[in-house]
Amino acid sequence: MADPRPIKDPLPLPEPMIESCVRINTEVRDREGRTRFYSDRVLVKRGDSTLFTRAGNIVVDGVAEAEMDLSSCDSSSTDSTSKSPGNQRINDENERAYLICEEIHNAIYGSVYRGIVLERSSPDDVWQMTTEDCAIKSMCWTRVRRARLRNSSEDPQGEISAMQHIVQCLTGIRGREMSAHDIMREGKIIVPLDFIYDDRYLYTITPYFSGGEMFGLLLTNQRHRFSEGESRYLFRNILDGLESLQIAGLCHRDISLENILVDRENTCVIDMGMCIRNPFLDDEAGGPNTPRIMDHRDREANRCLISSRPRCGKNYYMSPEVSSERPFDGHAVDMWAAGVCLFMMLSGRQPWEGAQEHDPGFRYIAMGGRLARLLRHHWEIPLSDNVVNLMQQMLRENPQDRLTLQQVRDHPWMNGDETNPLTI
Repeated sequence: MADPRPIKDPLPLPEPMIESCVRINTEVRDREGRTRFYSDRVLVKRGDSTLFTRAGNIVVDGVAEAEMDLSSCDSSSTDSTSKSPGNQRINDENERAYLICEEIHNAIYGSVYRGIVLERSSPDDVWQMTTEDCAIKSMCWTRVRRARLRNSSEDPQGEISAMQHIVQCLTGIRGREMSAHDIMREGKIIVPLDFIYDDRYLYTITPYFSGGEMFGLLLTNQRHRFSEGESRYLFRNILDGLESLQIAGLCHRDISLENILVDRENTCVIDMGMCIRNPFLDDEAGGPNTPRIMDHRDREANRCLISSRPRCGKNYYMSPEVSSERPFDGHAVDMWAAGVCLFMMLSGRQPWEGAQEHDPGFRYIAMGGRLARLLRHHWEIPLSDNVVNLMQQMLRENPQDRLTLQQVRDHPWMNGDETNPLTI
């Protein structure tokens, strides 16, 4: 049966403000008290801020900017107009600095580096490494402008807007100031330490997770899958992250084991670049900025379907309605992806290549309801009846038949014992 709810376009998130910075050559005192000179590796905030599009020169120059030579984004180049001589001081009492360390991996618009938060007691003192590591994503403005022309679904502006929206929403609901670490610990969502930019790069600074992606943790597990107790612990954390998104009125659209970072005590949903706002019947009453500090789950009865969008996300996590570019329920597509995550944690394999009728896994599980038979007689993976039942009800072809987040929390399997695999 077709979903009778109205179909609407999502409201845009407000355009974010970001702060300018410079890359400088300077001395830095390490954690053992030794001083070392770093060339073009320290990012210092200048203290002024502007709109995202103005900072990236996106609206003004359009196509002309996108024609720029990508060699200007080579991070190894030292001919940068954004760096300053080592003795230049930025006159801002609230300045903060970050040291760019080794590259962790490539990103769609640049690279991600491990970084270190720096501080100093006075403008004349040398920068000092703190005990806080961070992750620094460096994105080339030229690549960002080109992607905007192609209407790419991976949008840095949207990602920054979504993270700022989450901070404002969760802080408002709880009625107290919350640091990035507070929100990550309580809400299991990545939020920024800083968004800064210079004339060549956009930088997002977030806390550092030493354990990497949950997908990598799965691959390095001795059995290449988690026990039910381990999966239950990790899955509860994933549900906490999804709950934070639902409170903020957002649909992630790219939930995956690759987009969940792990540490010894924490997991955290990351990569908000495909986030969109769930539309509601009463959106017109206020506008894009009005409902930020309310719990959007209270508006559940008024939530609309999201109008059809181009396919996005990783193929084997993608729900059938997103795969076929039909209108969709923002909560249902994220819960589908969470069900795929749970399946992969418990089995160590993908359930299908894609959510399409010609795929045997999708046909047997989502369309035919035969997950239990496949697990026991074909794949020979021993799992409890309770968890097989939970996964089957999350991976229904019809989004109206899938369990909601609260129904998943209330499922009998969720009441079992858990084991934290992050501390083993």
